Amino acid sequence: MTALCDAREFDALERLRASGAVAIMRLRDHRRSVEIGHALADAGLAVMEVTLDDPGALAALRALADALPGHVMVGAGTVRRPEQVAQAAEAGARFCLSPHCDPAIVEATLDAGLEPVPGAGSATEVARALDAGARVVKLFPAGPLGIGFMRALLGPFRGADFLPTGGIRHDGVTEWLDAGAAAVGLGSDLVPALPEAADLEGIAARARVVAEQVARARRPRA
Repeated sequence: MTALCDAREFDALERLRASGAVAIMRLRDHRRSVEIGHALADAGLAVMEVTLDDPGALAALRALADALPGHVMVGAGTVRRPEQVAQAAEAGARFCLSPHCDPAIVEATLDAGLEPVPGAGSATEVARALDAGARVVKLFPAGPLGIGFMRALLGPFRGADFLPTGGIRHDGVTEWLDAGAAAVGLGSDLVPALPEAADLEGIAARARVVAEQVARARRPRA
């Protein structure tokens, strides 16, 4: 899966909403990326992000896209320059997340047929992201900003899809989904940057906790 994808045939936003969580792999040693990806997928997490702030990230992204089952969606994170979008698409990414809002990156991502997820930490940045064509906005850093901040944004930006990321624990997903988040981004608390050889079981256990919270939040209310 290395060709540019056609967004008309693959709706990344729908996959993101259905997943309820994005497992962020900000690894500093990618030799076990595929093993970690399988552990996450087997535990019920089907959306993963490989951050591009490490030299081995693109190769790891390509390996994950090739090795994981078709229901798993992989994307690129920490995309800070428009030229990184084509590299991510060629490696098999289906979406590109950024820590900031750069309309040029949003445009490049849309042109590649991928889902742009620009970052925002203020109402002005949310508006800029949506006006640039993004359908989902990464609220960053969500932990320090707090759930109340997201709830407040859902007033003027009613119906917007937010992906709160940064400082959220793997066992704290429910409250964000219940407050209206489309999904939650989970980083080093779920997948440590330097996971030890014996930590696959720990990653899988934490991933199952996340999947269970998503299932509960998605369950129809009586």
